[in-house]
Amino acid sequence: MTERTSGDDPAGARRAFMASQVAALGPLDFLMVGIPQPPFDSVQVRREEDGSLVVEVSSRTEPAAFSPEQESALGALGFAPGQDSWKASEPPADPPAAVALVEGVLSDVLAVGEVVPLDLRHGSHRAEREALNKVVTMRRCIEPVLEAIAGGPAAQDGDGDYMVDLGRVRVFVAPRALPGRPPIIRVFAITNAGVNLTAELGLFLARLNFTLMFGRFSIDADHQAVWFDETLLGEHVTDEELRFTVEMVATTANEWDQKIAQTFGGRTREPAPAPAVTPSNKPGQGGYL
Repeated sequence: MTERTSGDDPAGARRAFMASQVAALGPLDFLMVGIPQPPFDSVQVRREEDGSLVVEVSSRTEPAAFSPEQESALGALGFAPGQDSWKASEPPADPPAAVALVEGVLSDVLAVGEVVPLDLRHGSHRAEREALNKVVTMRRCIEPVLEAIAGGPAAQDGDGDYMVDLGRVRVFVAPRALPGRPPIIRVFAITNAGVNLTAELGLFLARLNFTLMFGRFSIDADHQAVWFDETLLGEHVTDEELRFTVEMVATTANEWDQKIAQTFGGRTREPAPAPAVTPSNKPGQGGYL
């Protein structure tokens, strides 16, 4: 909604209205205070699960990044830069203190006057936080299983996905959770790269998939790659099922990667003489092997 103030004390009315909105926030709810004009800056007040308040300012990206003067003003107000936002270093003690920080950003950083209309929007991070918690829970189940398979803690790539090298096959185990959807565990291996993309390859993999009891082969046409994967429901998977799936993906990839290469070209992954280098890309991004 767009909040417009009027009367003898517009600044006081705006502060009182925002404070009432912040006071009404439930755990993981937020109030977004936006400027309805370019570059559409916003300040968010969020209540955490423990009841504390968090105030964040959305970061700008190039070419309209915050100026050195604006960054200095944010620092003077007690904000520190993060990956996607500037966050108040100390949680405000109460709703009026949170609103004071918001007003400080509006006036000192964004040069927004007391009578400028603001967009006040309510929302909740509960679904996103629940999804993150589900990933944490899945990791607790995944790690000991992979450690038993690999004989030690499984390495992780830059995305946090686990990697297990079984022979010349590298198996990725990727816990995933999106808001409102069941959490899953993707288990996959990149079998071939640089293959010749022909109708015969597609027909070959379709016929091969028809014979498989578990898993499937797929083509990443953009990067001339073939990969094999299986997906598990993350909240219901057992240790035995996860172990079986990891070993099944490795065994199936090892059985067919050379045959695919001999017929359709490209290359397979060979075991490295030294600790394996983490691939920088995943299916759909190229540069697998």
